[in-house]
Amino acid sequence: MSDVMFWAVVLIGLLLAAFVGVAQVKKRLVKDDDLSGGGFSLGDLRALHRQGKMSDEEFEKAKQVILAATKRAAERQAAKNPASPAPRTDRPPR
Repeated sequence: MSDVMFWAVVLIGLLLAAFVGVAQVKKRLVKDDDLSGGGFSLGDLRALHRQGKMSDEEFEKAKQVILAATKRAAERQAAKNPASPAPRTDRPPR
């Protein structure tokens, strides 16, 4: 009977360890999804500027950096997919 109790405790311990492991992996995956590039968006910069935490010069410089990075990313994406069709512009606006 003590043999059965021993293996029951071992099995319960393994199940608890597996549950904790799965919970940790899930937490890391969800946390990684919440990160959006790790930098500032234009909206973030505007908010800092409005709150007085950035000067006009700092705001303009940071805005130019973000716009340049966005343009480079778009160019890299276009270079990766040269066969993808350009968006149609002949449709009337909705």
